[in-house]
Amino acid sequence: MSEDQLREVVSALRESRKYRFVCEDTLRRIAGWAAARHTRTKDIVKAAKRKLHQAYGAYLEGFDPAEVRELVDGLPSDPPADALRETCLTILGRHASTRERMAFMEQAYAEVFRRTGRPKVILDLACGLNPFAFPRMGVSKSVRYHACDIDSRIMLAVDAFFVRVGVDHDAVWGDVLVSAPEVDADVAFLLKTVPCLERQEKSAAVRVLREIRARHVVVSFPAQSLGGRDKGMHEHYAKEMKEIADELGVSADELAYPSETFYLLTKT
Repeated sequence: MSEDQLREVVSALRESRKYRFVCEDTLRRIAGWAAARHTRTKDIVKAAKRKLHQAYGAYLEGFDPAEVRELVDGLPSDPPADALRETCLTILGRHASTRERMAFMEQAYAEVFRRTGRPKVILDLACGLNPFAFPRMGVSKSVRYHACDIDSRIMLAVDAFFVRVGVDHDAVWGDVLVSAPEVDADVAFLLKTVPCLERQEKSAAVRVLREIRARHVVVSFPAQSLGGRDKGMHEHYAKEMKEIADELGVSADELAYPSETFYLLTKT
């Protein structure tokens, strides 16, 4: 595909109401994937939109990022602890992925940090709404929080949130399949993201995990479908995680909760 055709395809994707907020790296990557399978621009755009729906669009169903920004904008600078926690719980409840984590969130983070030690630097990749769990993580405001996601609206809301809370941070609009942030972190999160990465690129998880510059990486998988069915998901993802850990040469400690299973990968 020529550079002119690539720009045409990316422009067509950007004009879509659904994908106008996706970062440039993702649009170019998906356009390249589609161009490897089609030659006509119309067909490339159509295939790229299907792939974007699989990788991103499907996760927006029933979710409006604009509501998150409105809630953040309603917070004063240095908000009282009760107001901050209440607003963040409301935000976390806006998306199914974080909503189903709320019941055991504090327990999960407490156990993770008991094993890793209290982090001074956190890296949150393909973060979605997870940074809004910050008030329930049990970490100090002196932490530096690096967040990254392909949706500009989420990143702008995360940036505004940490400004109000007074936490040193970066909110990067980027694609981990193109380049992982060059951040040396104590703990990195890659939550409910590995299946999505693997659908886009074979062995993507191993490549991304290898690039993350953190001694401890927390990876999680859904333990049941959004409808509440098990479908053997725990066993399937446990096998996948073991294969990934073996290839990386790291340990993988399991922390199981009703709707999500966490794995703590520790580099020696």
